[in-house]
Amino acid sequence: MRYLALLAAAQAAYAVVLTHRQTSSVVVETTSGILHGTDTNGLSIFKGVRFGQAPTGSMRWEPPVAFTSTASQDATALGSACVQQFPFAVAAVNEKIFNTPPAPEDEDCLFLNVWAPSTARALPVVIWIYGGGFDFGTAGTPEYDGASLATNQNIIVVSFNYRTNVFGFPESPDLPLTGNNLGFLDQELAFQWVQSNIAKFGGDPTKVTIMGQSAGAISVAAAYVRHSPGTAPFSGAIMLSGAVESVLPTTSFPSFNAMAAAVGCDQSPGAARLACLKQIPASTIRNFTNGPFSLTWTLLVDNVTAFSDPLLRIRNGQTANVPFIIGNAQNDGSLFALNQNNLTTFLGETFGNLLTAAEVRASYPSNLSDNEVISEVIKDFTFLCPAELWSAAAVGVGTADVYRYTYGAVFADLQLFPNAGAWHSSELFEIFGTFPSDATPSEKALSLTMQAIVANFARNPTVAPAPNWPKYLPRKHNVDFGSACV
Repeated sequence: MRYLALLAAAQAAYAVVLTHRQTSSVVVETTSGILHGTDTNGLSIFKGVRFGQAPTGSMRWEPPVAFTSTASQDATALGSACVQQFPFAVAAVNEKIFNTPPAPEDEDCLFLNVWAPSTARALPVVIWIYGGGFDFGTAGTPEYDGASLATNQNIIVVSFNYRTNVFGFPESPDLPLTGNNLGFLDQELAFQWVQSNIAKFGGDPTKVTIMGQSAGAISVAAAYVRHSPGTAPFSGAIMLSGAVESVLPTTSFPSFNAMAAAVGCDQSPGAARLACLKQIPASTIRNFTNGPFSLTWTLLVDNVTAFSDPLLRIRNGQTANVPFIIGNAQNDGSLFALNQNNLTTFLGETFGNLLTAAEVRASYPSNLSDNEVISEVIKDFTFLCPAELWSAAAVGVGTADVYRYTYGAVFADLQLFPNAGAWHSSELFEIFGTFPSDATPSEKALSLTMQAIVANFARNPTVAPAPNWPKYLPRKHNVDFGSACV
């Protein structure tokens, strides 16, 4: 509930500011049509710009198709969010944090947003990719509003929707292997839209940085891996609390098969079942996937958009050789450890018989509670270790500069629950400048610092994004897991 209150306060403060702004219309001609946006105090804003055709009906579970038009398009309101799934066990928590207020949902959701200074000329561009475990998320979340970042740092900010859960990462035996990671294909289509159009907004297509958090950071990492040297549609990458260590191939599709049977398409996997499923209303599928079931969806190894050996590909010089920033929040695990208070149970469910509670406790301060140890294990295993392996692999090749960070700031106005600390995604309020209206002067100052880091990196990723920030050099961890995090 604390989050609801502070988010409401932030939105109210934002609304008050808007009443004192001077707004006019602005027009830009793009491949998506003649966009009619708004200019507010020197910032041109375009919302709900369609970049992909509606992936509905026969186009459900198909690769995205670029939307092109020469007609006038209203670009003053956000487009619909893609269909969301909030996994049942943690649905209440996730919806409070990431879906307040609830965004209108629709399968027809391939829209993007642009914030550009009105006098922009060859400005650097930051493309934002939201997280959400590949289950939920939308570019329209108030926390991700790009106005402050674009205005304060004189850069262009772009955000976009991509399909998630069963609609974006279906893990379906009915589809070709290369047609399963549809969310990644949506992302690539958005990247190409930026390359084709951003100059019209005053942006420099050769200075594009992709930035994501959590599943968004994994998306950035996947893009880094699938683009060979010199071919990436971006010049830098920022991964906030997420990286791809490895992806295991699968031949089992329990979630998709369960969903198909539940909605009445009980044919054997194949074209007939897929045709049946394309006739089912999206709301019917959503109702089932948001029920009390353990349905999960994730990316598949297709050797096109995702690979089983990303670290090896980095070490072999087969990936985009652009500089990147990578790191994590100091308490990245606290949100995921909510209500988990038995270390032995957690380890058994997560690692099987690989680790005992005594072995794990020996690696952490003895005064930590079971919940606090679980939080630390989640952070180290899920975020810190993959980031370390990624950094070491890239530096070992010697073709890309790497900058590591840890975000440890804790502000009272952003504490979701007792002992939340610097929780997973809490830094985004500072990066986007969407902190609550009662933010302290130190919080506002940190926000400007973090925004400057992002902008400096976007302008020239080959130079340190902040004073006295050295390039990463491999170091020894207290616990050495070798070449993997398990």
